[in-house]
Amino acid sequence: MADYDEVIPPGSEGKISVKLIGHKLHPGRFKKSFTVKTNDPENAKVTLNVIGNIKQVFQVSKGLSLSGYKGEELKEEVILTSAIDEEIQLTGYHWSEKSKDRKALEEGIGVKITPIEKGRKYKIETWLKKELPPKPYFADLFIETDFEKLPQKKLSFRLHIMDDVELHPSTIYMRELQVPEGTTKSFEKIVSVISARGDSLKILDVIPSDESITWNIREVKPGKAFTCRFQIRPKSEPGKYEATLKFLTNYPGYEELVVPIRGSVRIMKDQPKK
Repeated sequence: MADYDEVIPPGSEGKISVKLIGHKLHPGRFKKSFTVKTNDPENAKVTLNVIGNIKQVFQVSKGLSLSGYKGEELKEEVILTSAIDEEIQLTGYHWSEKSKDRKALEEGIGVKITPIEKGRKYKIETWLKKELPPKPYFADLFIETDFEKLPQKKLSFRLHIMDDVELHPSTIYMRELQVPEGTTKSFEKIVSVISARGDSLKILDVIPSDESITWNIREVKPGKAFTCRFQIRPKSEPGKYEATLKFLTNYPGYEELVVPIRGSVRIMKDQPKK
């Protein structure tokens, strides 16, 4: 990042300020080059070199991530160790405001900072304190310090909560159902129902919301995976088509699984014969 005087009067001096983001550079010595373009025909391009040394302030024991199935107890901890001689106190934490998952993580993730060795080593504990919808979550957790040169240490945080029973696809998009005028036509799709952990899954029934839908279910892997082949025969009426397939299972917490079906019907008129 650079800031500079755009116009330098004859016989005067100009100033160029360069800012480097330390956490984006590897620890150790570095050299960066910048090209300055001017209207001076003899010095149309000037190369400036910036040389320095990036000093690592903290060492982190490992990446900070939680992963597991819905309803499981999830927790993880990392060790933050000062890599310099000066004592550093950790004063708090906050989640990155740029993350779209910030609010969910603020409410659902507990964070505790415990000193192991005063001013030198700390334990950062994280755990799932509130049930969150199954999906991946991403955010940066900023650990606040009293060290002026590094007021906050960024830790990349990842959380992945998975369903015990998964639907593939979870929503069916039929797009445009082209039906010849004055007739009906069927359209076929397949939904897979998979037990991610156990092997005792049973599909007790399938209930479509529209009488135009017929279905046939097959157990692909006993207690583990099923495929449901269904056919839609919409009315010969143009417009949106919306329906659902409801799967009834024996799994606690997954007794009803609903797959939305979205599409539209277009009536195809016969073309006049030439």
